[in-house]
Amino acid sequence: MLERLAINQITTPAWSLEQAVAGYARHGVHGIGVWRDKLAECGVGRARRLLRGAGAWVPSLCKAGDLAQWREAGPRAAWDDCRRAIDEAAEIGAGAIVFVCGGGAAAGLERARAEVLELLCEAAPLAARAGVRLGIEPFHPMHAAERGCVNTLAQALRLCEEAGAGCGVVVDVFHTWWDPDLHASLDSRHLPHVATVQLCDWRVPTRHPVNDRAMMGDGAADLPGLVRRLERNGYRGPYEVEIFSTDWWACAPDEVVRIAVDRCRKLWTASTA
Repeated sequence: MLERLAINQITTPAWSLEQAVAGYARHGVHGIGVWRDKLAECGVGRARRLLRGAGAWVPSLCKAGDLAQWREAGPRAAWDDCRRAIDEAAEIGAGAIVFVCGGGAAAGLERARAEVLELLCEAAPLAARAGVRLGIEPFHPMHAAERGCVNTLAQALRLCEEAGAGCGVVVDVFHTWWDPDLHASLDSRHLPHVATVQLCDWRVPTRHPVNDRAMMGDGAADLPGLVRRLERNGYRGPYEVEIFSTDWWACAPDEVVRIAVDRCRKLWTASTA
């Protein structure tokens, strides 16, 4: 299991990229989901050497594509950001870029979703040539206005198929666990599009729309059922612990990683029982 497990840097934001690579390795994890601010702090060239020297692999680079975020900077700003992210991902060997679609408040949902498709169709060929995928991440519907106008895995898969090579999807438990069609969207036909599966749990009650994710096994999501379905349908890609949580961020990063790895082992055992 550990050979397919990664920790996303947002789980331990106090650590630099160098600290995270070493810290995750102490617990037997050599996969790391890289954030672009941490990458910028390290420098792309140094990061490439660091990752290769440590034998680390990168399932995802987060994030690019947020049209709402870039709207005020002009019509080409989101495209330019995607281009830069593709270059960075290719340089460090990331399998995918987490493509955050942005909210629909300013343009309206229909127009925002159409703009997302336009950007994907333009950027996907560049990603394909670089050997990288734009991993479209559907967001929980509570974020439709501000952060993510694509809200189900089925929507993301349709965008992926329309935009073609260079696109994939990111399955984030926090955003997708509630979807009644989730398992149907993870059949063997769609699994080749899945770039990474991001693990956490849905805290009950959830106190914050972004920064209150639970550790695996502490919430309402059926994680064993999800992993069981993925594996039985033939998924052999990465699992990536991604926990936005002010509670967990207040803990020592080494302890967070230790607990996360232990929970993932238990999750794997429960899903294969």
